[in-house]
Amino acid sequence: DPVLAGETMGSGTEVGHVPLGPDHTYWFATERAPEGSSAPGGDKAYLATKLAGWAAPIPELIAATDPANLLRNDLFDRAQPKHWSRGPAVIVGDAAHPMRPHLGQGGCQGLEDAAILARFIELTPDLPAAFAAFGRFRRRRVRPLVWESATIGRIVNLRPSFLSGAASRATALIPERAVTSHLSSIAGRSAFILPGFTDAAG
Repeated sequence: DPVLAGETMGSGTEVGHVPLGPDHTYWFATERAPEGSSAPGGDKAYLATKLAGWAAPIPELIAATDPANLLRNDLFDRAQPKHWSRGPAVIVGDAAHPMRPHLGQGGCQGLEDAAILARFIELTPDLPAAFAAFGRFRRRRVRPLVWESATIGRIVNLRPSFLSGAASRATALIPERAVTSHLSSIAGRSAFILPGFTDAAG
């Protein structure tokens, strides 16, 4: 179904899928596992067995996927750096605020970084000062998002796995309107709320 997108959580596992047109779907599956581990029979066979009883279209997506197109990557938490700049050098995006994917905000915040950084450079011709002000301004925005995405990931991958299953089922008790409102508040405060001269002055 080209219009079907969603995310399903079970015991220690999370699966999401997003259509990319009528013939392709991006999907992912996560679980907590030792670093560098691999499935002896191959990732596709492992996932097909593990997720066989899950709701459609998850088993069908796995069955239709060419094993050559599967990517397996380890995810790690990394502490945010204390400083985003030093003299005439500045970091942005994942280098400045590494973020788990559970809010879908990693790339979004990188784009916001670009817009905000350009504004600070426009306001402050002294690049080291502009970069320092940029870091102060942006940390207020991204720190809560880094924390929230990490918290969601820890809940999804709780051990023992029945705890994550219970937590996932509990999310059904949260009113959909509350979830939608919260996500809208994240997306609604965009990079186009640009800093002014007061922010640039620090």
